[in-house]
Amino acid sequence: MQLSNITYRLKQSRLFQDSFWALVGSAAGKGLSLIAGIAVARFLGSEVYGEYGTIKNTLMMIAMFSSLGLGYSATKFIAESRTTNDHKRIVDTHKIATIITFVMSGFIALLLIIGAKQVAIWLEAPHLTSALRLSAIAVIFNAVNTTQTGELSGFGAYKELARNNTIAGIFTFVASVVLTYLFYFNGAIIALIVSLIFNAVLNKITINKCITDKNKYGKINREYVKEVVKFSIPIALQESLYSITHWGNLLILVKLSDYTEVGLSSAASQWMAVILFIPGALRNVALTHLSASNKDNDRNKSVLKKLLAINFVSTFIPFIVILALSGWITSWYGESFSGLQAVLNVCVFTAVINSLTNVLTQEFMAHGKNWFLLYSRLIRDIGILVTLYFAIIHFGHGALTGAIVTLLWQIGYLFSLLITLKRNELN
Repeated sequence: MQLSNITYRLKQSRLFQDSFWALVGSAAGKGLSLIAGIAVARFLGSEVYGEYGTIKNTLMMIAMFSSLGLGYSATKFIAESRTTNDHKRIVDTHKIATIITFVMSGFIALLLIIGAKQVAIWLEAPHLTSALRLSAIAVIFNAVNTTQTGELSGFGAYKELARNNTIAGIFTFVASVVLTYLFYFNGAIIALIVSLIFNAVLNKITINKCITDKNKYGKINREYVKEVVKFSIPIALQESLYSITHWGNLLILVKLSDYTEVGLSSAASQWMAVILFIPGALRNVALTHLSASNKDNDRNKSVLKKLLAINFVSTFIPFIVILALSGWITSWYGESFSGLQAVLNVCVFTAVINSLTNVLTQEFMAHGKNWFLLYSRLIRDIGILVTLYFAIIHFGHGALTGAIVTLLWQIGYLFSLLITLKRNELN
């Protein structure tokens, strides 16, 4: 009887329902992407895969900034507007997010096309110039996907997102394997682009179903535009900081090590993403529910504790499994990925720490403490880059050293957030 009561309560919980569908979609999409990534790695080998990973990671980081943080803003403002049934505000949020995302991402994509040669030279790979120019398309559609996901999360459309992610994951897997097999490196880049476009189309169709009256309310409220942009700016700066840090990390590996080390780091990062698939899937869920409860302190604390517990359990268990099987897992990549096991083990433990910081950052964001997050991340990321530079010079082992340095700074960042949260009431 007690078990049936628990089951009933879970089924009635909106947090549980949203979390379930977010996890289903994320598991399907990321699982297929991981398998596709392994296939691409085997086709390309560690050095060329390192070049592919460099381009992919560079584009993803650029795209995060080019959305101007509007994915998170859309989640927060749509979730809050739904609680007050303010349809005008919901429609305005959609229009603002869409327009700014396209303008910003298009502008940055244009800059990348113009500066592709210089970027390739910085990466010590001039032959990647053409690939970078072609991949600028991915900047636009990855930014669009980021904003669309934020909007759908604000609507609570997690079941629809799960469906879209599953279909997009299947498409990505097939496109990556087939195109890489047929056209090698260029095929992998083309697969990345068409997969992002396909995902954006699916999300657009779903958003149109959520907003059937978007032409009803006329012009966008200018004061509301300022409010959304004001909230988004520190988020955009955080995303740009993350992009710069990731770029700097990559550049240090390229300059002080080689593309083989970059390949090891990219391969390990894929498994770190696997560990983080539940926290990643729940990130928008967390922001949705924390934003909706930010005026109710008791409810807010309850949601926060539940999310911290879920994130810890959901990352610690797979961490133990991957740690035990790391030797077998790394054998899948081939002999050219020698040394991957140690890097993998450190990265998957870092994922456990990151899962907890993800929840705490959503709590601060739900209460509008975006500038605090920016300053604290600035200290952390500068520390990572400076420490990494000198650590590689003294100890070598680029990928492994980078993983250890990142882990230590992430642990410090987690404790700083916990201390701040305990000492200060956010409301």
